[in-house]
Amino acid sequence: MSRRKRRQRRKNIFLAFIEFLLGLVILLAIAAVFAYFLCPIKEVKVEGTDLYTKEEIQGYILDDDYSGNAVYAFLKNKFFPKGDAEFIDSFQVKITGMNSVTIVCNEKKILGYVVGDDDKYIYFNYNGKIVEISETFVDRGYMKVEGVTCEKPEVGSKLSIGKTQMGYLTSLIKILHKNDLMPNVVSYDEDGRIILSYDNYNISLGSSVYLEEKIDRALKIIPQLEGRSGTLHLENYSSASTDIIFEMDTDAQEQPAEEGETEEAEGESSEETPSTENTETPAGE
Repeated sequence: MSRRKRRQRRKNIFLAFIEFLLGLVILLAIAAVFAYFLCPIKEVKVEGTDLYTKEEIQGYILDDDYSGNAVYAFLKNKFFPKGDAEFIDSFQVKITGMNSVTIVCNEKKILGYVVGDDDKYIYFNYNGKIVEISETFVDRGYMKVEGVTCEKPEVGSKLSIGKTQMGYLTSLIKILHKNDLMPNVVSYDEDGRIILSYDNYNISLGSSVYLEEKIDRALKIIPQLEGRSGTLHLENYSSASTDIIFEMDTDAQEQPAEEGETEEAEGESSEETPSTENTETPAGE
């Protein structure tokens, strides 16, 4: 092939590429004009959160002069997403019609919180990772952790409560969540032992030794604690010592169990609980 033919071939390829680009630009321009005139937003729906009002979310996402167009709003969120709203991990803008969009709010997954030294709420997820630090308290029944101190907490880092305590807490959370036994408050004492607090009673677990066995015993005994207020002691439970004590609160009056329940409780706890006096009652008795 001569030099002239090679040069002509390259020229033809270049011209074809230019024509392709021009055609693409023209098509995009036509699509833009089509979208501008035919896709103004007339209806907005917000899903996935009740922490903000519809107007707050709409104003936050559709925040410039061109956001009143469904296609523009979709493309803007796709390529320049917003993610700095408290308790919201990400937003999605979905086109649900020529003139309608739905803004989907994906909230951060929160398990519980710790109150910091500055009275801010440090929210963490199931892995013990801090996902939000805020002055706002979200009343959703999140588990509160007491007895721990977080020094210089940062979003994205793990709770600074020590590897042993963190391992205990995450293992405990998984077991409690699996058995639908999540408490209102988890308290650490100075020795790292845990107490679970519920509406009417507490469960003293102690250390992480025999953790699953302790939770299994608690699940069997809890139904028998209805109407009682006190502390279920499992901190000394082991394979060698299966005694379990329920210590009644001093200001609570013990309600006698029905005859059928008493017989069932005695059969359940006869091998687990010793006899006690005063405010201490064998669990299930």
